[in-house]
Amino acid sequence: MQKMDILMIGAIIKKERVACGLTQSALAVASHVSRVTIVNLENGNVGDIGAVKLSEIAESLGISLFSKGKKMDAIKMTLGNVNTSYKTAMSVTDLEKFMLSGKIPPGLEGQVLHLIDETPTSLVAGSVKQVAAKKNIKAKLLWKNLAKVAAEIKSPNKFWSSIG
Repeated sequence: MQKMDILMIGAIIKKERVACGLTQSALAVASHVSRVTIVNLENGNVGDIGAVKLSEIAESLGISLFSKGKKMDAIKMTLGNVNTSYKTAMSVTDLEKFMLSGKIPPGLEGQVLHLIDETPTSLVAGSVKQVAAKKNIKAKLLWKNLAKVAAEIKSPNKFWSSIG
């Protein structure tokens, strides 16, 4: 097993944050730390951050620092989360089209509200990363589309206003 130091962890966090298309500020909001903490972590200059806080930051990006298992399918998990209690299920294609267009699909308004207001940031980040990779586009575009919808529906989730 390879020993990880704070420089390596910081590099992983930065690589994943960039891959997810999130700013340092947005990651800070999502993981309940200051932007300075994220900057210092990415530069390997963070002091005593603690394993729990470090894990929360990583999980906000849809990754786990303490797992050696296979990568999770964030899209599948996100759809399992948003389709709970709805007669019509949002499909992978529906989710992709929604993220790519920023337009709420007719009949799936409830799922979109659930995605924006109740789905953990880690699942959304993982889904954004997967869709961006699959469609070969910048994740930042997907975040902007989601943030636009969050503003339109007046989401109380402060995370969305941190998307630049």
